[in-house]
Amino acid sequence: MNEPRQRSSGEVIALSSIINWMGGWPKEALVSAADWEERVEAAASSEMGKLGAIERKPEPYGEEKLRTQLSKGVLRGKTGGNSNAIRLTPGADGALAWILDHLLVHGDTILTERLTSRSALQAFRKAGMKVEAVDGDRRGMDPEALTTALYRYRPRMVYISPSCTDPEGVCWSPENRAAVLHRCKEAGVLLLTDDRQEMLLYDSDEHHSQKKAEPGVLSIGQLPPGLISGARIGWIAGISNGDWLNANKNRSTIGARKDGVLDPLEQIALSLLIEEQPLEPLIEMLRVQCGERMRRMTEQLRSFGLPDLTWIEPRGGLHLWVILPTGLDGEALLRGAWLKGLIFQPGAPYYAKDPRVNTLRITHAFADERQIKQGLGRLVESMEEFTGRWSRS
Repeated sequence: MNEPRQRSSGEVIALSSIINWMGGWPKEALVSAADWEERVEAAASSEMGKLGAIERKPEPYGEEKLRTQLSKGVLRGKTGGNSNAIRLTPGADGALAWILDHLLVHGDTILTERLTSRSALQAFRKAGMKVEAVDGDRRGMDPEALTTALYRYRPRMVYISPSCTDPEGVCWSPENRAAVLHRCKEAGVLLLTDDRQEMLLYDSDEHHSQKKAEPGVLSIGQLPPGLISGARIGWIAGISNGDWLNANKNRSTIGARKDGVLDPLEQIALSLLIEEQPLEPLIEMLRVQCGERMRRMTEQLRSFGLPDLTWIEPRGGLHLWVILPTGLDGEALLRGAWLKGLIFQPGAPYYAKDPRVNTLRITHAFADERQIKQGLGRLVESMEEFTGRWSRS
């Protein structure tokens, strides 16, 4: 696993020294892997003591106690305290997969922003959905362009991330958000908001201002990476379970997933954790940590003084969206940076149409001071090899 890899300069680096800014879930978190494993084992022992050899079937919408805790706690703004407005899932990706399998069918059309979640685009295409992009800017999807697209494509769903976009980490304007909701309601089209980064808005006042999901709107989310090691706990919030079941009866699904239920032992362990330690202070700690690491990374980038290199200052989330000078290609740059011990996400796959290849996404949230300094040094060194015109001081 630790085999060395040759650098172009002749220096050899070990795989263990590669700085990974591609995203995903970190190995360690505020609640450590060992702590979480002990809690899950304790939940298993507790259940065996209650049931003996009888295996209890998981509740399809999630453990009622946990749903109640979440609806009255971190998801109160989404549910208004109604536990029936939540379905628990294996992470936000699991929530999206459930919706695609149960509320849409192969060949349905989904409208998205031009620049949107790479994982969502992959899920749509894997499920056989048609994806059409709607123009907009950093204030959000353009309402008039949406109206035209609704009429032209007759979509089944509109997918947006207004609270904190991926990859840019920006927040929509209230006006654009309200206009998109109004147009979807008029057209009778399901509006799905991907709010998985909403808990990591750097300004905590923005996070606490979240409102209850409107009728006709579903919100997907998850406990943020970096909170509990190894735990991918997500949800669908918005309409009642009964409405989901009724929608299910009216839609024929192809290859509906059997794995959309969250591990009941993890649910019990999380419920016990919430009794012992409310989630809000932990989320606040993680939010502050992400904001501080974003600030350090952008300060370091500015210190290099590279001409024509820009980025979007995120208002929340895990990532930094970087625009490279014209002529540089994120995919080609990744190949060069990987030889130096740095990996990241090229930007082109985040576009639903007309991709800009001179872009990349850096996941800064789990990088410490040393990794930020070393990683950006490797990035700049890789850029220099492509351009041959910048020098580092």
